[in-house]
Amino acid sequence: MARPREFDEETVLDKAMELFWSKGFEKTSIQDLCEHTGVHRGSLYETFGDKNDLFLAALDRFRHHSAGKLFAVLEEPGNPKDQLAAFFERLIERSMDNTKERRGCLIANTAVELAPFDPKVASRVEASLLDMENRFYSFLLRAQKEGGLKGKRNLRELSRFLVCVKQGVHIVAKTTTDPKTLQDVYKVALSAIF
Repeated sequence: MARPREFDEETVLDKAMELFWSKGFEKTSIQDLCEHTGVHRGSLYETFGDKNDLFLAALDRFRHHSAGKLFAVLEEPGNPKDQLAAFFERLIERSMDNTKERRGCLIANTAVELAPFDPKVASRVEASLLDMENRFYSFLLRAQKEGGLKGKRNLRELSRFLVCVKQGVHIVAKTTTDPKTLQDVYKVALSAIF
C-alpha cells in the first residue's frame, strides 16, 4: 500500500517555480530543489518526474497564475490609456524589485535559456506569449469599442507589439538602475496606441 503524500503539490510547485525563476534551469540542481521544497528526491521524482518535467509543470503553473495577477489591471473598468500606463508601472516596479533579485520574467528567461534547445519548453513559452497576446487583444478590443485608440489599427499586431514591449521591459530591468529608462519605453508604446 502506497503511503499518502505528506506535502501539497501546489506548494511544492510554487517553491520549485520560485527557485527556477531565481537561478534558471541549468543552475538549479535536484539537490537545490529538494532543499528548497523540503521534499525528498524520491518523492519529487515519483510525483513530478525528472527535473525537466518539474520545470515544465512550474512553467505551466506560472502561466496560469502569475500572468493573471499582472494583467488584472487591464480587465478592470476605467480609462484604457491610464490602465495600460498602470500595467507598465506595476511591471517596472516588479521587474526592478531588488528583493526578488531582479529576476525578470520566468517566460522571458526561459525563452533565452532553453527554448531554442528544447521543443517542449519552446511550446510552453509560445503558449505563454500567446496567452499574453490574447489578454492584450481583449483589452485593446474594449479600448477600441470605447473609441480610445488612434485611427483604425490592427489589434492583433498591436497585441503582439505590447507583448514584445512587456518582455523587453523585463529584460532591460535586469540591468538598468533608472526606472525612467523603462518608463520612456512604455510611453512611446502608449503614444503609438492612444
